[in-house]
Amino acid sequence: MSLPDNRRPPENAWQNPGPSIAVVGSANCGKTTLICRLLTLAGGQGLRVAAVKHSHKAIDPEPPGKDTWRFRHAGAQSVALACPGLLQVIHPCQDDPPLSAVLAALPRNLDLILVEGYKHSDLPKLVFVTPESAPLTGLSNILAYISDNPVGTTLPVFSRDAATAIFAFLRSWLAR
Repeated sequence: MSLPDNRRPPENAWQNPGPSIAVVGSANCGKTTLICRLLTLAGGQGLRVAAVKHSHKAIDPEPPGKDTWRFRHAGAQSVALACPGLLQVIHPCQDDPPLSAVLAALPRNLDLILVEGYKHSDLPKLVFVTPESAPLTGLSNILAYISDNPVGTTLPVFSRDAATAIFAFLRSWLAR
């Protein structure tokens, strides 16, 4: 995020609001489905959870011509849409936002943040491995693999459909 020096937040402002896990893998391998299942399980146990989606493609989340779109394209530094049951804040930026800035935008005191993407971050990772995809390389901090096929590793390997077991594993990891 490119901000002029007088608009930069202090370095300590980018504090992680809670434990975060990245779920990484190739497109259409099941990351979103798994994250949704884990969110449901966590919420069912009363955990405060959040989700982050990273896209390599530029998207425009607002319909062109709508008020918030017009505000942003007229030069607003941030645009908030508030309605019953929803607060959505959009912060336009020139570059791909760093993960630290994204996490800083979340509420504090979350029990778990599931991040789809940011595969080259330092976050602990659940890594999808599929026969169709090339293996991801250069990853750090891998907690476990998600695959329906054997994976040559000493780390835990879970089936794509084993959301309950994966959630139990994450609960154990969070308890450390």
